[in-house]
Amino acid sequence: MKTIKLNFLLVIMALGVFTFTSCEDEFTEEDFLDKQAELAASQHSFDLEKLILQYELMRENDSLMRVFQAELANVIRDENTEALRQAGLLSSYTVTIENQGGVPLEGVTVSVGGSNPAARVDAVTDATGQVIIEDIVIGASPITVTAPGFVGVSYILDLYNINYYEDFFVIGERVYPLGRRETSRITLLSADGASGTFATVNGSATIETDLTNSASEVPQDVTIVAYLNGTAYSGSGVSGFFNSSVTMSDFRFIGEGIGSAVVDNTTGRFSMVLPATEGGISYSLMVPDVTADQTIVIDTRDDVLLAAPELATVPARYGPVNATSFSPAISIAGAKAVFPAPTGAGNGANLTFTVIPRDLNIGFTIDGNAGTTPNSGNVEFDIISDGGTVQISPTAAVATATTPTTPIALQTSIIGDLDLTVAGGVGYTIGGDYDITIDVLSGATVLQTVTVTETAVDDGTGNGVLPTIDETGGNILTDGSDNLNSFGVTGYQVTVTEVAPAVAPTTAATITVTCDCRVDAIQTTTTGVGYSAGITGITFAGGGTGAALPVVDVVATGFEYTIAIDNTGITVPYTILPDVNWYNTSVASFPDASATDTDVISYTEAGTGLTGNLDDLLGIDGTGNLILTRTVTNLRTGISYAAPVLEIVEPMAMTASASVDINSDGTIAGLSDEDEGMGYTGVFGVTIMPTLATSPGTGAAIQLFDFTTLGTGEVQWDGSSWTVTDKGSGYMQELNNSAFGAYSGPTSVYAVSGEVFELTVKYGSGVRLQNVNQ
Repeated sequence: MKTIKLNFLLVIMALGVFTFTSCEDEFTEEDFLDKQAELAASQHSFDLEKLILQYELMRENDSLMRVFQAELANVIRDENTEALRQAGLLSSYTVTIENQGGVPLEGVTVSVGGSNPAARVDAVTDATGQVIIEDIVIGASPITVTAPGFVGVSYILDLYNINYYEDFFVIGERVYPLGRRETSRITLLSADGASGTFATVNGSATIETDLTNSASEVPQDVTIVAYLNGTAYSGSGVSGFFNSSVTMSDFRFIGEGIGSAVVDNTTGRFSMVLPATEGGISYSLMVPDVTADQTIVIDTRDDVLLAAPELATVPARYGPVNATSFSPAISIAGAKAVFPAPTGAGNGANLTFTVIPRDLNIGFTIDGNAGTTPNSGNVEFDIISDGGTVQISPTAAVATATTPTTPIALQTSIIGDLDLTVAGGVGYTIGGDYDITIDVLSGATVLQTVTVTETAVDDGTGNGVLPTIDETGGNILTDGSDNLNSFGVTGYQVTVTEVAPAVAPTTAATITVTCDCRVDAIQTTTTGVGYSAGITGITFAGGGTGAALPVVDVVATGFEYTIAIDNTGITVPYTILPDVNWYNTSVASFPDASATDTDVISYTEAGTGLTGNLDDLLGIDGTGNLILTRTVTNLRTGISYAAPVLEIVEPMAMTASASVDINSDGTIAGLSDEDEGMGYTGVFGVTIMPTLATSPGTGAAIQLFDFTTLGTGEVQWDGSSWTVTDKGSGYMQELNNSAFGAYSGPTSVYAVSGEVFELTVKYGSGVRLQNVNQ
């Protein structure tokens, strides 16, 4: 049993090596034992002997040992958690209160926790001028110090967070709470002018809640507060008044008229007294921000120019926070230039284009042109393959999506040389000449004749035969007279004629004609009429045994289009002609229908052949519709490979505008920032009026000149030619007073005993909280 106990004690000592370090030089082991005894009642304990017995019973069971160790760790953790909580409640705060002579003040009330009675702790100083507040919570606490006949003070006491070696320490694995002791010494100033010393601060506060006048208004419900050395108090800042072992902030005096002043809502005046010394005390004045409605003339709201300036009420923010982001009121002149609106330039007309059925007559070479794109009869083809050997001319046909009035008829030509094979035959005159005639046929029509003369020879038995010939792939004749280049070849006819005195054979020889030829070209034999849709392809068929036919695609088919004016979509009758153009598409831009050069923008007037731009023909009738100004029998586009692209640039109507320049004596100097406007159909003028109906000013007049009438019917002012015919009088240069400026006011006062200060707080014109006049 003793051995087991010893082993357990070794385990305990290995888990928690006892170390001790005091956070204060005077903290001794005896102090520690006393503190431990004080905390024993609140700590969880366990029976060591019981744990040893449990250990003896389960030392052979590792799993139970792990459970035991976990339970022990949980106990220690819970105890440490409670110890840390206690550490945060054990701070002691001692405050010593004296008068300016260093005499302790008895009966001074020190309150902790603010104005809530349920949370506030009140204590009164004893004869030594001290009060001790036990168990003050770690963190920030509001403190007030008040005493009859003295200037009360308030501040924030900040103990921050609990700290190791200051609020707790650790031995082994255990946390032991300590008790922090903090102190402050505060000198109260007498509130009796006979025994205390003060400086007086008088002043006035103004604000600009109406920018349409030159007077200033009074801010409402404003309190100005003086802080010692700013809002962050430093114990070394005011020698002899405060010193402390902790941080104190937001230090101010309390008491009506002492260290603070309420601005009178009617007069704007304020007054306060500040505790002072002969050497002076530095104070920072806190002037609060103010939000109030502001009367202002605006011409823009949310970045949109208003139709006319208007008097508005806009919320604004005033005060020190706006000093660096000040946005001045934008000046608005007291007179405006009023121009008549154009009558409406018009919009909504359209042009319609209709395909004109066309004749179709095409022809092009195929042989050797694979990969090319020939254009024939305003049809673009793509030769995918020019094919191979054919014996006769293949047929060719055009495919189209619509039925024409007369379909086009095509025929193909072939090019190459003829091959002749001669074999057999009996009874030819040995040494006799025989003409072999080959007729190239198109139906019954002979297109070309080739003649070959052969001399009969002895076959070795005394029988006369024609020589055996096999010239496939070669020329029958060396002079090239067997070359073939003909349209519409349908076959060949062979005739053998005796040349006198030759004798006809008993049995004629077998003679075979073949053509080593290719398709050379296609041509139109019957012109197509009435094609109203693009050709979709050319198909080939036939060509004889083993023929390899060409492959030809159609890229695009060009058409002319008739043009008609469509007024059904007009929403505003026209007073000025729009700029109307159309763009024909070339094969290069098809099928994107993208615009080509403007040289294709033209019309052709049938019967006269006149050409030009469509604008030459357009006019406006009495109802605002677009019309042609002269009769044409046919108005058509040029060739276009897709429907023409229409472009109508509608005339725009925009009222002319200008700013009015006003002299300092209230007379009109002239115009600036002129815009001549658009959409006028006649000469117009301008009227000078007060910006608002309530604005002063009368009698000014300005005359405009230098107008030009364009071919579209629009009358344009050059935007700069005017003359003042009457300067008028009484106009204001600015409806909003932008001279008020931003916030300006005192930021500090150096209070010397007996001095009187006169301060002015100007809130200025503030920053508007709505997007106006930007």
